[in-house]
Amino acid sequence: MLHPSRWRNRSGFHPWLRIQGKPHQGPSLARFAPMILLADHQDSFTRNLEHLLAGFDRVVVRDRRELTPELIEQCHLLVLSPGPGKPSDYPETLDLFLSCVGYKPVLGICLGFQLMLEAEGATIHRQSQVLHGIETELETLPGSITYQGLPAGIRVGRYHSLQVDPSSLSCLPETLRITGRDPIRDVPLSFEDLPRKLFGLQYHPESFLTCEGNRLIRNIRNACLDAEGGDL
Repeated sequence: MLHPSRWRNRSGFHPWLRIQGKPHQGPSLARFAPMILLADHQDSFTRNLEHLLAGFDRVVVRDRRELTPELIEQCHLLVLSPGPGKPSDYPETLDLFLSCVGYKPVLGICLGFQLMLEAEGATIHRQSQVLHGIETELETLPGSITYQGLPAGIRVGRYHSLQVDPSSLSCLPETLRITGRDPIRDVPLSFEDLPRKLFGLQYHPESFLTCEGNRLIRNIRNACLDAEGGDL
């Protein structure tokens, strides 16, 4: 985990940290059932995403600025929602992500995907072609946990004007693998970092244009909760 003092002043507040010392009073919600915490960036897709995630576990949705250390402690999976703008517009979420790396499993979708990769060293820039509501084929990495049991060449729904620069991927940690790409433009569309339980999808699994969205989330959810016997 990165030292918290490095991030204290950049966005004006202290990042969320693992709670140490005296434990919380009262029963923890996490004892009863897995909980997914969905950090909302005020996107129109958030409720659709909540509905998809709720098919697996209890979901708590909070505005990204209203998350508490208690919620972070209790959650089994943190999901960073889609949202407008670019990753640098959300310094609070960047701090949250950096505080959770190596501590909590994290899944980033669309904006969340870009934010996580930018935090890990990649560069984000505007695409030559804006893709909003476009279904495209996905080229997947053999052996990827994310696409386990899924056919090759699945089609996914994309809604993004920004992309990860493929030339910046060499800056990423060795444990982080790009698991999905646009087969024509070579744009990174998904990643996984199994040792740190980090996952990202540039496309929208909750969209009707992504025919295998439910199975994708199941694979990621099970990979994140495997140590707790939470497979479905």
